[in-house]
Amino acid sequence: MTTVRDPDFNALNDALRGHELAVGTTVQMASPDCVEVLARSDADFAIIDCEHGSFGFDSMVNMLRAADAGGLPALVRVPDHNQSFIMRVLDAGALGVVIPNLANCDQARAVASAARYPTGANRGSRGACPNTRASWHGTVDWKQFVEWSNANVRVWGIVETLTGVRNIEDILLSGCLDAIIVGAFDLAQEIGVAGDVLNPKVTELLDHVVDRAQVHQVPVMATLFASSPEDFSREVERWFKRGVRMFNIGSDKSLISHAIRTHAGMVRRSVA
Repeated sequence: MTTVRDPDFNALNDALRGHELAVGTTVQMASPDCVEVLARSDADFAIIDCEHGSFGFDSMVNMLRAADAGGLPALVRVPDHNQSFIMRVLDAGALGVVIPNLANCDQARAVASAARYPTGANRGSRGACPNTRASWHGTVDWKQFVEWSNANVRVWGIVETLTGVRNIEDILLSGCLDAIIVGAFDLAQEIGVAGDVLNPKVTELLDHVVDRAQVHQVPVMATLFASSPEDFSREVERWFKRGVRMFNIGSDKSLISHAIRTHAGMVRRSVA
């Protein structure tokens, strides 16, 4: 029988323990090619965005195949807390799920349970089927796969509302999450400073989330929004000083758009 994936394949393990820096991006286009490029471009992970991305389930599976072929750990951002969809995404081979709009402890427990099988100390409620892509279509030892999956599949929660910020202590005390993502953009929208992710009202709230996560030793990922090299460096430095070691450098769309604008500007300035 084929063996399950080597746990070392998940390059995020060290970063999640706080020992290493991890840098990745969000994929919002229906493009396995884009995932392959990320795998060859020194990315540590990809988040395939099924909440805001313009593609369906079949495209997502092909993007996961591209990630596997390139040795790139890929998580899927699910559109909501639907436990059946979480199970399907993990059965398709995602190495984890990113949960949007995490607002309280009960939600954290429910989504984490949906991602883990009912076995051993790390018990969950994930439905069992031996013939999924995650278990290499039934060609691996089932007991070994279940143990590997419960130990290695990641559940990251996005705190992006005032309710989530207020409940961060209880969310962290649930002990269910492998990482917290600070959702600056949605939070800025909610408090009336739309798009201004560096507004002091936003950063103060998210600093509280990061501080509490540090106390509970839960890793934090920050998304970077700055476009100029100077502002980008300052944004990284600010989060790094607060203990953040995982960074999302933006979406495929934003990175491509920025590269086109930058190079088009270089051409125009060269002939001006």
